Amino acid sequence: MQSRSLSRRRQFGGQFRALKTLGLAMILFAVGPLSAADKPIISCEGNEKNLQIYLQIHKVLFSDRDGSRVNEFYAEEIISHNTDGGGSVSRTVPSSYLANMWNNSRQTTPERVLDDELILCSGDFVIVRTRVRSRDNVGLPPYPPTGKPFDISAIDIYRFENGRVVERWGNSDVMSQYRQLGYTFVPAEKAPAAQTEVSDQK
Repeated sequence: MQSRSLSRRRQFGGQFRALKTLGLAMILFAVGPLSAADKPIISCEGNEKNLQIYLQIHKVLFSDRDGSRVNEFYAEEIISHNTDGGGSVSRTVPSSYLANMWNNSRQTTPERVLDDELILCSGDFVIVRTRVRSRDNVGLPPYPPTGKPFDISAIDIYRFENGRVVERWGNSDVMSQYRQLGYTFVPAEKAPAAQTEVSDQK
């Protein structure tokens, strides 16, 4: 009986720490981006291994966008929960898809800069709040690229198994991005038909 009670307390403690960690992330999301000169706030005591792997991911895949090294850090397939489009979207994504995405991104938006502002770890999870600065070189089909710069924030949650990412939850402030680019949203029936597929860039 005592063993079961201890197990429940440990489980509750882990859930509480995860909620506390996520709560801190949401607070930072609300207050806006830090100065580019600020270093990220990091709270990963006891999770240094996953922290170091994530920092390598940020350098190799997110900044250098070297898709050829994706399987060093990601499983062959990951479960992706990307909510940029709203709602809850979950699907299994092969690592080759991610590699192509980063390679294409390097070519279309070479000036893109990602600055992590907050990194929190809890068990198998790493939660990151990131500032994204780039330029609209792709456009929102059927509209051509505006060439305008944008500065937005994003939050991603990564779950690790055996040193690699196996699951990801992510969303970015795309509405703020579109406003900065000068887009005006109208009812669907008044919008022009798309001529090309929307590029899945992150």
